[in-house]
Amino acid sequence: MKKSITRILQSGAVLLAFSALATVVTATQPEDSSEGVVFVSTNHNNTHPNAPADEPANQVVMYNRADNGKLNLVGTFDTGGQGSGPAVRFAGDGLGSSHSVQLSDNRRWLFVTNAGSNNVSVFRVKRDRLERTDVEPTGVFPNSITQYRNLVYVLNSAGEGSITGYVLNNRGDLTPIPGSTRTLNANQDSVRPDVLFNPAQVSFTPDGRHLVVTIKDGPPAGAMPNVIPTGPSRVLVFGVGYDGKPSENFTQTDLNNGGPFGFSFDRNGNLLVALFVGGPELTGSVGSFRINQDGTLKAITSNVPNGEIDTCWVENNGRYAYAANYTSGTISSYRIGKDGSLTLLASVAGLADDLPGPPDKSQGGTPLDLRITKNGRFLYNVLPGSGTIAGWRINRDGSLTKLGEFGGLPDTIDGDIAPFEFGFGGSPAGIAVD
Repeated sequence: MKKSITRILQSGAVLLAFSALATVVTATQPEDSSEGVVFVSTNHNNTHPNAPADEPANQVVMYNRADNGKLNLVGTFDTGGQGSGPAVRFAGDGLGSSHSVQLSDNRRWLFVTNAGSNNVSVFRVKRDRLERTDVEPTGVFPNSITQYRNLVYVLNSAGEGSITGYVLNNRGDLTPIPGSTRTLNANQDSVRPDVLFNPAQVSFTPDGRHLVVTIKDGPPAGAMPNVIPTGPSRVLVFGVGYDGKPSENFTQTDLNNGGPFGFSFDRNGNLLVALFVGGPELTGSVGSFRINQDGTLKAITSNVPNGEIDTCWVENNGRYAYAANYTSGTISSYRIGKDGSLTLLASVAGLADDLPGPPDKSQGGTPLDLRITKNGRFLYNVLPGSGTIAGWRINRDGSLTKLGEFGGLPDTIDGDIAPFEFGFGGSPAGIAVD
């Protein structure tokens, strides 16, 4: 099957192949349900010489979600690859990215990046388990992945950075698309990018016509001792052709070293971006933008500060957006206007880790990736220090009600500084929900 897809792609008949496969892949779309599943990557690495003999490689932890939003652990499944482990700069954030775990639109496939082994895993999603169907090589340090119909693109964040595309077939196999790789001029370390600067996310726009990439680049020069930005903080937009390939060149929008990190799209396709140093005195903010057909961005509300520290991830349910603030350990909330404008609802809509815990777990309150269920009712957030997932019910007025913190993840090492890159142990990062 892989060889036949490759021949079709090379022959120029790719659009017909995409259409046929899309019919197969999406034909089993399940009905909406108040119950669902949640997946988190452990981001484990066991390649360091000091790693214990029983230290696992990267794994996915699977939970069932009850209709009241509470989670029950199902099991842990090997990806067949290596995570990054903790990062030297931020032990609790080994990837410095968003959407490193992605559930397909039809909820049948799960994609997981393995930054420590430079590959990506595919799983078939069953009610009570995951079945691994493929592990495909990528570029160096893949840390974000996106899917539209049977197209899958991976962000490789080391060196100059790149995106590269694959075709997904109905057996869960990925086939690289010849000529789909595009470089990003990211200006990062060639092996292990610094999570303060690296490319953070790739995603298709909801209509599949563009691919969007964020590059943090770091705060302005002079804002932090010994920190030199790798660029102006960039949002790159590629067009996507009928052959599934990105445009040869990207359209770049500079965001004044605000640190664009994770992003999501509202119900009208407007881009909502977390800016981890976008507010005054290096506080965080969120901005909203309209993507024009030529890939340029038109600011709607380009910068809405929340007063919190390190606003890195933002997701929304169409009416409200929620941002995770890494260092503050909080969730901020925003109202989304019909035109895509943002209004701050609450700087602190929720505390990520408000349950008693060991006093030496200094990273227990650091929230990472977050996702909202497809029905818009529940918000979940990875807490790497305590090895838990925080869950909230989203109320009609946009406020949050804490459901609890659900264990089952490995906790990252104590302290905010890891002793070495690609260190052994978990550094949970990446969440997908339905």
